[in-house]
Amino acid sequence: MTDDQREFDTTALKSSSFALRIHRDYLAHVFRWGWASRYINQGDTAAHRVIEAGCGADAPLYHALNRPRGADGRPDFYVGVDLNTIPSIARRKTGTKTEQRFVLKERFNFVTQWPELLEEYGATFDMAVSFEVIEHMTESHGDEYLRGIHALLAPGGRLMISTPVFNGRAANNHIREYTITELQDKLEKNGFSVIDRYGTFGSYPEIKRGIRETFSSDKTDAIMDIYTRLRSFYSDDVLACFLAPALPDYSRNNAWLAVKE
Repeated sequence: MTDDQREFDTTALKSSSFALRIHRDYLAHVFRWGWASRYINQGDTAAHRVIEAGCGADAPLYHALNRPRGADGRPDFYVGVDLNTIPSIARRKTGTKTEQRFVLKERFNFVTQWPELLEEYGATFDMAVSFEVIEHMTESHGDEYLRGIHALLAPGGRLMISTPVFNGRAANNHIREYTITELQDKLEKNGFSVIDRYGTFGSYPEIKRGIRETFSSDKTDAIMDIYTRLRSFYSDDVLACFLAPALPDYSRNNAWLAVKE
């Protein structure tokens, strides 16, 4: 099947392989999960009901949010759905209070089945999470995907979404990558207002260029001294994530924070 005939790609970043080496893609995922966990659980931005559209076969955010840290240390309710089989379903005990609060649905096509979630839960979620999903489907499916997320969010609900930034060369397992402008426009056309945008990782040369072109000259030398010192210890995969959040226009992957209008 050729790329333009595929409707979905079900590639999943598996911790069993990527966690065994330092790789920028996996590190960026770890940092995204940390960002989401902190944002979902903190102060005025705390989210009580969370929907993750494309939680992955390993469901890492599900496990990160479901750590035993007291009733106030995690959302009241979480639903994660994914097109893949989720082995963790078989490992979970059913009928517990935690299981009722944290739900996983495997082999679930969000693009076609999101109305089932709307019927079951209503427009009650105050946070939606979509990390590295929209690039694995056709553009028309991407539009329906965002419409479904928008429908499930309560008024003022927020969306955290990350995806590679197309730079002329897409990954082989990605069906449709978007430029920054394209994804920004797509979010707005589907009823979202962008609050913030971050880089998640970039190439070492691009991050260096971003430092020189973004920061004032009196700060550039100091930042580059720190960057060079870190490079004597960390690999370029680690440094690909360093400073990337502050340099989204120079990063290979971006994360958006948006609100339902």
